[in-house]
Amino acid sequence: MIDLYCERTDSSFWSEPLNALTNFAFIIASAIALNLWRQCKAQISQSDSIVLAAMAINIGLIGLGSFLFHTLATQWAMFADVIPIYIYKVALLLLYPCIVLNYSWRASLGLFVLFIASTYAVKFLPLDLNGSQMYLPAITMLVLFALLHKHKSQKYDVPLLLANLFFVISITLRSIDNLICQYWPVGSHFGWHLCNGFVLFYTWKSIYQAIMAKRAADI
Repeated sequence: MIDLYCERTDSSFWSEPLNALTNFAFIIASAIALNLWRQCKAQISQSDSIVLAAMAINIGLIGLGSFLFHTLATQWAMFADVIPIYIYKVALLLLYPCIVLNYSWRASLGLFVLFIASTYAVKFLPLDLNGSQMYLPAITMLVLFALLHKHKSQKYDVPLLLANLFFVISITLRSIDNLICQYWPVGSHFGWHLCNGFVLFYTWKSIYQAIMAKRAADI
């Protein structure tokens, strides 16, 4: 049994009920995204349609993987939890510069190399955020994307700004889970799930919004 979170007290399936059930936030986010995709798939290119559908499905897989980990708490369930997260993260960090910022693939890869370097560098920070420090490079890149979008288009990417807001809240809740355990036995990790449902949906919507804007411009 892998015991990482405040809510778990034993090895039983429902030892983390809130942590398990709040993964439905990802399922709901995935369902809403897929509904938007179904409405627009006939109007956009096949490649854009594949991007939106794959990212929306991946959000649902994140919820499923996390549910398995917070119920079974085994090594393989942990991989089922983290692999879809990493896939979505890599896809977003590579696709956002190309689709939303209209950067070349070379520029997008350059930004991704910056992310990889920061992921390595964060290991040397004297921080103990209950494992949440590994998400600092991701939120740093999303903030950078928001700034680049404002600089390039003179407009705010509202969905991305909302994603950043919820990401700050979710990282905070994840970081304090074990700290508040003695005062609040269920912990705060469930809030990480609820907020990240919004994070994933709004990052997806940012890509969706850019694709639909390009379609409107081509008409």
